[in-house]
Amino acid sequence: MQVTKMVDKDVSDKIDITYIENHFSDIHNVGILYICTQDDRAEDDWTEDGFRYIVIQLPYKEVKKMPDARPLMLSKARERLGLVA
Repeated sequence: MQVTKMVDKDVSDKIDITYIENHFSDIHNVGILYICTQDDRAEDDWTEDGFRYIVIQLPYKEVKKMPDARPLMLSKARERLGLVA
């Protein structure tokens, strides 16, 4: 799995993409793009060269207040990957 982020500088340290990459290391041909910006940029999922990219919007105001955004990131990734029971 490949994980990237497009975030505002003041929340960048809270968006731990390595944590998500390590958690889903057994999933291949999938990428996740986390977006957490003040201007609420809207992006859609896409597929390119057999690689599925999932866009996950994180609520900027909520993340800014959180001491650790990893549980939210993990929950949203599980949901989008269909791994929620």
